[in-house]
Amino acid sequence: MDSNVIGAGLASYPPGVQLRVGLYDSTLRPAIQLICADDGMPYASLSVNLPGTPLLDGEFCVAADWNLPADLKATLLATGKFADTGRLSTGLPEGGAIWRIDCPELLSQLAGARVVARRRPARRIAALV
Repeated sequence: MDSNVIGAGLASYPPGVQLRVGLYDSTLRPAIQLICADDGMPYASLSVNLPGTPLLDGEFCVAADWNLPADLKATLLATGKFADTGRLSTGLPEGGAIWRIDCPELLSQLAGARVVARRRPARRIAALV
C-alpha cells in the first residue's frame, strides 16, 4: 500500500509522501520509509533501529526531530495509521517516541515482509583460513 499523506513532503507534486513498511535485517522490526509521491524517490525514514529498546509487535522507534521535522511527524500521527504509546526509547540520550502501527494495511505489509524475511537463507560469513 502506498497511500499518500497529504500535507507532508510539500516539495513534491502531487504533494505528499507515501508510506512503505519493510524490516530492519538485523532485528526484523518495522522499518518505515517515506517516499515522495511524485517521483518515488526516498524522502525520509520515520523509524530508527534501536535493538536495545524493548518493543511489542507492531511498535517502532520514531526518528528524532533533527532527522524528521516534528510537524511532519504530527501530520503522520494525525492520519490515524499510528498511535503514540507514550513510552520513550532507551537508545537515545533524549529518548525518542515509540509508536504503534494501527493501520490494518500497514500491519499486513509488515506481516508479509516478515514472511519473506523468514524464507531468506541465513547469511553466512565465510571463515578465513
